[in-house]
Formats: sequence, structure tokens, C-alpha cells
Amino acid sequence: MKPKTITCPNCSQPAEGNFCSHCGAPVISKCPSCGTEAKPGSRACSQCGASFTGQATPKQMNVQTIAPWVAMGLATVALVISVLSWFDRGSGAVPPAPVRFSQSLPTPLSVPGQPPDLASMSPREAADRLFNRVMSASENGNTEEAQQFAPMALQAYNNLGTLDNDARYHMALIHLTSGDTKQARTQIDSIRKSIPGHLLATTLEYEIAERGGNNEAVVRAAKRFLASYDAEIAMGRGEYRDHLNTIERFHKAAQTRVAGKK
Repeated sequence: MKPKTITCPNCSQPAEGNFCSHCGAPVISKCPSCGTEAKPGSRACSQCGASFTGQATPKQMNVQTIAPWVAMGLATVALVISVLSWFDRGSGAVPPAPVRFSQSLPTPLSVPGQPPDLASMSPREAADRLFNRVMSASENGNTEEAQQFAPMALQAYNNLGTLDNDARYHMALIHLTSGDTKQARTQIDSIRKSIPGHLLATTLEYEIAERGGNNEAVVRAAKRFLASYDAEIAMGRGEYRDHLNTIERFHKAAQTRVAGKK
């Protein structure tokens, strides 16, 4: 069957088949892809978008086609921001947030001038760790660091509520380190109310007397310590075990001091 002859809509010459033999314009009447009727001269199907010229018709941009690219762009921006923030933190440009001693502290105990790491400790362990930090700084002559951590340690003990004699001894030592003899004596009195002959309370009295240059009070404290020593050591109190080196060192000092006064 001879193909139907039609007039090319582009050059007005007779044409047969799907394309004009004179100018090459498409003259098909149906879409070869979906079968939809096509107007002669059309370059693409109005129904499915199929090209009549052999070249793909650009797809229209819609929400479905744009969304993946938008998401990718946002992810890239977020990645860049996070990397820049990381570098800022590494360079120290952004100062760290204030750290409370009762919360998680990021700095280990060994770093001078920084709070010890109390995150995994109980409240009592945290208070004792701060006490050790104050005492270590004081013994090493680092007055500035000792003064820095003393209020934190005292607050940590105060937050415990009920205190045992070991905790009161720690607080008294911290007060002495801060130069607050009055508060140190308050803790000594509290220890003496429960145990009149407590050895650690007597060592504190001895220390205060020595700092004040009161030789008579020093000797009295030494005698009191020696009088209570044997009976108290026999009690096996936990705070005596924890501070055995201090007690034994003071025991020798007391014996020397009393012997020198005889």
C-alpha cells in the first residue's frame, strides 16, 4: 500500500512517511511511543514527551526532580559548616562553656589549673578528689591553685549533707589552707563532740598552734595526742587508716616536742 502523501507543514512540499524528504521536518500523524495523535510538524508528543526528531526533549523540572538535588545541596552545606566548627574548636577560637564541679568535668586530675574529672565518681569521691587536689597544690607551694579549688571542695562536702569525721577533717584542712582558722576550729569542735580524743582533731589543734606561734598550745596538743594515741589506734577507725602516714608522722613529732619540754 502506497504511503499517504501530505503537505509538509514546514516547507509546503509533498511528503510521504514520517519525515519530509525536502527539509527533514517531522510529518508523522501518531506518536511512535504511545500512539497519541500528533499534529503534523510537531517535534515532540504532547502526551508522553517522546521526541519526533530523534533528540530527547528536556524534562520539565518539578518537585520530584528537584528534591534530591536540594537535599544533596543542604547536606553539603551542613557538612561544610560542621567541618569549619570543628576547626574553630580545635584552634580555641570558641571558649568552652563554664564547667560546674557537680557535673561532668572534661579535664583529668593531672592537668594543672583544671578541675579533675568527676564524671564517674560518687559525690563523696568527687569531694575527696577535690580535697586531694587542694592538698597536693598546697604541698607543692602552688598557692594559686589551692585557693582556686578550695571553694569547690568545700561546696562539694557541704552538698553531702551529713558528714563523717573524715570529711570534717578534710574540710578543716581546706579551711586552714585558705587561712580560715575560725572555720577550721568549727570542724574540730564537731569532731570532738563525737570523739573527744580523736587523733586527727588533735593534729589540727597542733597545726593551728604552730601557725600562731603558741608554743604552750603546741605542747598541750602534743601531750593530748600521745595520751589518746594507743586507745584510739586500737579502735581501727577508717579515717585513721586513710591518714596513717599523717598520724605516724605527727606521733613522732609529738614525742620529740614533749621530750624537749621535760
